[in-house]
Amino acid sequence: MKQILVLGAGRSSLFLIEYLAKYADQEQYQLLVCDKDVQYASSHIKGYSSISFANIDIFDEAAVLPLIQNSSVVVSLLPAALHIHIAKWCLQAHKHLATASYVSDEMKALHQEAESKGLIFLNEIGLDPGIDHMSAMKMMDEIRAKGGVIDGFKSYCGGLVADEDDGENPWKYKFSWNPRNVVLAAQGAPAMFLEQGQLKLTPYHQVFAHPITFDIPQYGQLEAYPNRDSLKYIELYHLHGVKDMVRGTFRKPGYCKAWQVFVELGICDDSQVLNLSSDMTMKDWLCMYLPSGQGSLESRLMQHTHCSEAEVEKLKYLGFFSNDLLPLHKGSSAQILEEVLKIKWKLEANDKDLVVMLHKIHYNLNGQAHTQIASMVLKGESNTHTAMAKTVGLPLAIGVKLILENKISEKGVLAPVFEDIYLPVLEELKSFGIDFIENDLPL
Repeated sequence: MKQILVLGAGRSSLFLIEYLAKYADQEQYQLLVCDKDVQYASSHIKGYSSISFANIDIFDEAAVLPLIQNSSVVVSLLPAALHIHIAKWCLQAHKHLATASYVSDEMKALHQEAESKGLIFLNEIGLDPGIDHMSAMKMMDEIRAKGGVIDGFKSYCGGLVADEDDGENPWKYKFSWNPRNVVLAAQGAPAMFLEQGQLKLTPYHQVFAHPITFDIPQYGQLEAYPNRDSLKYIELYHLHGVKDMVRGTFRKPGYCKAWQVFVELGICDDSQVLNLSSDMTMKDWLCMYLPSGQGSLESRLMQHTHCSEAEVEKLKYLGFFSNDLLPLHKGSSAQILEEVLKIKWKLEANDKDLVVMLHKIHYNLNGQAHTQIASMVLKGESNTHTAMAKTVGLPLAIGVKLILENKISEKGVLAPVFEDIYLPVLEELKSFGIDFIENDLPL
């Protein structure tokens, strides 16, 4: 009996597991889902004869390697840093692997060995990365096929909350994916991109200070900040010679300037562990980051960061001027902030999330300049069956099916930028409501 092995069963796993369970039932596969705690997934997914769940220590090679050896393909939904360990076990066992995570340098180094063994290590086939690659490559390959020459590419994506579920939250944001990634967003190397043929570097302390505003077709207005490194996609997308190359992240209007207050204060710092007293309040914590002075805490904050009353109101919503006790007393500033936000930015039982993606491609065809725009807006079904889980899990699941059906000709460590991957995945995603509206505008 052929087996599909899924490692990882967290909040982003439900759509993938349901899809693969249906496929396994039809094709007489067995689907084994493993994690340190599979209760979340097993409680939501029932009624499939092919599926079984097992609690397992992912670090226990003696337990995991036999499961890999008995499988046709391994799906890793584990934290990205753990993929390399699974990949090495897959090489040892001569098994295919699929993940939704970025290709790390360590994973890339396995390409030649995986290719020589006829294995597919398919990565970056989720939402971002994933649907962004596939939808962009489809557009660009179609433009090139008719003789167009691309000279600019801009792409933005955001995991948000549906407008009707913003509630009283002035940030207009709730977590639909890893909170830690949100808190640490844009840290590290400066944001690098091309603008009108010039290399631009935006250091972390300025990334959120000057967001760009967009009007999204059939949605409305959003703002965006640049991602860390847009230049690496020039090679992946075959865009040598373009004048504009930018990738960024969407947020609702007002978010970025309020987040900039945290950046300026240093509250997003993750480098130093703090040991704070158990009776420290939110107000006390905020005072740590401000110079001593006269006046209210609000006025001192505004004077120190030059923020407006709108940003003060957003921090007030999070409790920063209150006598509430800190939810965490030992950890980095970023970890403490994460715990605060997990309380205030939680998706409630009836909340729905929102995923928005936009591509803008500038090209020339027969002496005429064009801009092609493609946008995708998807609302979640519930706080468990989210748009984020859907757009991460379904492309990955369809990619697994393509591997099992021997429909991917390339071998080695791959991203989904090949036609035999992106065309069938994008076509099937339409049946799940994941589709792009495209407009080509001559200039």
